[in-house]
Amino acid sequence: MTARTAFLLWTVMMMAACGGSETPTRPSPPPVVNAPIITCPGNVSAGTTGQNTTVAFGAPTVSGGADPVTTTCSPVSGTTFPLGTTAVSCRATDSLQRSSSCTFSVVVAKIPVITRTSFLAFGDSITAGEVTVPTTTGLDADGFPFFKLILVPFASYPTQLQTLLRNRYITQQAALTVVNAGVPGEAATDSTRRFSTVLAQTRPEVVLLLDGYNDLNTGGVNAVSAVATSLQAMAREARTRGARVFLANLTPSRPGGRNTINPAAITAMNDRIRTIALGENAVYVDLYQATVGNLNTYVGVDGLHLTELGYQRVAETFLAAIQATLDAP
Repeated sequence: MTARTAFLLWTVMMMAACGGSETPTRPSPPPVVNAPIITCPGNVSAGTTGQNTTVAFGAPTVSGGADPVTTTCSPVSGTTFPLGTTAVSCRATDSLQRSSSCTFSVVVAKIPVITRTSFLAFGDSITAGEVTVPTTTGLDADGFPFFKLILVPFASYPTQLQTLLRNRYITQQAALTVVNAGVPGEAATDSTRRFSTVLAQTRPEVVLLLDGYNDLNTGGVNAVSAVATSLQAMAREARTRGARVFLANLTPSRPGGRNTINPAAITAMNDRIRTIALGENAVYVDLYQATVGNLNTYVGVDGLHLTELGYQRVAETFLAAIQATLDAP
């Protein structure tokens, strides 16, 4: 090895020892920041007794985006929203002017309000809530099923109607009352004096009249005129005292029962009741049509008194008439 070669080798070794052959370090690139992604809250429901209401809702959530990220919604939370469905649009925008949007709905429903709250239900055992209970599967000497009648106040249509009213008019629950003034066995022709007394004691804003079964059960078609006279007198007195009158026709009888009423008598009576309602400016409540399609479900084995489902059907029919007449606009 010559002196020159030795010198070159020594130079290379010294450069390697000093790191002269390493590549210079470069700075890392900045991390990639995705555009913002916005997620709206779910649809919001609210209720009001008026035409609009203030609705507050939660802020949307945002992920990603270069800081600072701004979020806006239109309409903003706390805005007064009208009845119906209103779309709310939200948008997130980052410092690089990238954005994303989402929408959800604010749904404002009308809370029902009723214009009158105190009710009087007047009548006989069908108002009181008597239920027919079969006692055996056999028949008596006259060929009718054995049964007994039990008064079940919680199953009566006035009690069920009060529950329906309170469930519908939720902001007026405490004020809504339905007084049950039904007396089993009482004839409509004997009830006018009691009606005057009950009316004076309770001072109802609404009177529900359902009466005449006992008269027709004993007198048939011949009793129709007398019952009509009594119903007209009661409807007129209630109206004179400022009560809104709902006059119901009679439910149909179930054939083959000991207390089954002649269908001709019921038809004649219901025709007269419709005429009375028109003359006295009363609301005509058609219980006959509401129950005639399913007698075995709605009428007990005695042929006259309703089942618990029958009383429920009567309560629902009264409610529909009340809603149509007394709901506030």
